[in-house]
Amino acid sequence: MRNDPVQRLLLGHESFKRDYFSSEAELFATLAGGVHEPKALVISCCDARVVPDVILQAEPGDLFVMRNIAALVPPYGKGHHRAVGAAVEYAIMGLKVRHVIVCGHTMCGGLRALADGPVKLAAHMPSLAEWLADADHLYNRVRTSMKDASDDELVSHLAYESVPVQLENLLTYPAVTWALERDRIELHGWVYDLKNGALKAYEPESNAFIELDATGRPTVEFSVSPVR
Repeated sequence: MRNDPVQRLLLGHESFKRDYFSSEAELFATLAGGVHEPKALVISCCDARVVPDVILQAEPGDLFVMRNIAALVPPYGKGHHRAVGAAVEYAIMGLKVRHVIVCGHTMCGGLRALADGPVKLAAHMPSLAEWLADADHLYNRVRTSMKDASDDELVSHLAYESVPVQLENLLTYPAVTWALERDRIELHGWVYDLKNGALKAYEPESNAFIELDATGRPTVEFSVSPVR
């Protein structure tokens, strides 16, 4: 039973209760008392390798996280925007977060699935095909501009192409525009690099991603710029 995945999860929970939960008893008592004041909404991918709380070393209660395939933000009004929309509205209007972060990542399986095309996906994963449909035009645009690129190179670049598009889609949500007009929130676009653990932020002014240090200042200018 020790090698059973579920058993290992349950053993992990026992360790969590014994060690972390007990050592942070005051924090968890505060959270259990109804205090829920996260600092940011993070929209990230479902990928098991990309866990915002771990990557950012956040404490319980710090982040309000919405995870979906490929960290997509469907335009407001689309039939399948509701899950993202509900999280966005509750985070901004209910929890009053000051920051909304879209965090994509390299080597994303969801973005790689775009290369298979909607027809192939629909045959055995129709829900996934429908979900990725909004990003299909993004793939076609990048494929056209990178005709000689391998699939791996294309998928790597797609991570950086996708984030600015999702930020644009966020602007179609009434709660987002309402909060921006009142200087209530800031929008951020990040890409997490699975290979080296770096976090790169999108700068609209230069249309480029920069690697950030702990102060939020750029450390290294990143050469990949989205095709706009």
